[in-house]
Amino acid sequence: MLDDVKILDFTHVYFGPYSTMVMADMGAEVIKIEPPWGEMTRMSAETYGGISSTYHSLNRNKKSLALNMKDPKALEIIKELVKQSDIIIENFKRGTLDKLGLSYKEAKKLNPKIIYASLSGFGLTGPYMPRTSYAPIAESYSGWTKMTADNIEPGSKPIIPAAYHGDLDPGLYAVIACLGAIHHRDKTGEGQLIDVAQLDVMLAQEGVQIAGYTLGGKLPHERNQMPGPRTWGNFMCEDDWVFIAADPQMHSRLMMAMEVDDLGIGSEVLEGWLKGKKVDEVVNLLAAAGVPVAKVPTIADAIEDPHVKARGTIIELDHKTAGKIRLAGFPVKMEKTPAEYRMGAPGLGEHSVEVLKEKLGYTDEHIEELRKSGTVVVPS
Repeated sequence: MLDDVKILDFTHVYFGPYSTMVMADMGAEVIKIEPPWGEMTRMSAETYGGISSTYHSLNRNKKSLALNMKDPKALEIIKELVKQSDIIIENFKRGTLDKLGLSYKEAKKLNPKIIYASLSGFGLTGPYMPRTSYAPIAESYSGWTKMTADNIEPGSKPIIPAAYHGDLDPGLYAVIACLGAIHHRDKTGEGQLIDVAQLDVMLAQEGVQIAGYTLGGKLPHERNQMPGPRTWGNFMCEDDWVFIAADPQMHSRLMMAMEVDDLGIGSEVLEGWLKGKKVDEVVNLLAAAGVPVAKVPTIADAIEDPHVKARGTIIELDHKTAGKIRLAGFPVKMEKTPAEYRMGAPGLGEHSVEVLKEKLGYTDEHIEELRKSGTVVVPS
């Protein structure tokens, strides 16, 4: 899909790398600029083939160019690559690239059509602009963690949502914005600055709840619950939990599957029926009756689910140092332009020589000089 798009990637941790990996899966050429010691998640927690699971999961299909960005010769390399790029994407602390002479204003001088995506916790404007952020910071400021807890028990300790939505959701909005900017540039020839803030996105993701509050004046947990049977939520079977999502219009289907004439008030009838049944039996009965129902597995069980396997949602790659690895793949199936998995996460500086030779025409001698001076990292 994006095999004519070239991305210069200055991102680290989760937010930015997820954005660039999604576009890399869609075919874009992504050159990841790393410091001589590597992007910070390379060595976090346990490593597999010398690379952490986090780095493996967020950096496939990318080329690693390792540079000492404080070296003027490295900055010249980057500036030459800016001229050849369609998108620059960064999530450094605000002002970091400006100090290096790589601000949007300077990049635009080098390449007037450049799309410059600046990713941060709080954006490029506003009183919180200088602050650093991680996913839980945006989740907390947006009200997400408090709302999650209040939905379970009002007034209880805030709950940090699993799986870093405060990074990954903004990452997807960065992809959407970049694709829109490419389309605009193709029509007009204009590049542009993109400002993606984690807090903005987390508030947008709460749009339904915010509308409920601004229109009705009540927080989600304060709204009146529908009277009658409670048939929506997590329920305990004989052996494990099950999630049932039976709206009132589905009660007739639920009663048919349960072989009862009345669901009563609250959840006592349903809970009593579930006590003597195992999860698999309940899921099969309710699914056959057209009632939305799900097992509630751990990740270990979820990735082995027969439906997940049939869909090819979990992919297997041959990695140079880690061997065969399984990862969550690109989740959308596209008839004409399916996602591609060209390579696993790169080693530090794995593509330094390739990029310098093929993109900039550097000779082996010149590259060796840069390696000896510490400007460029070239793996041995």
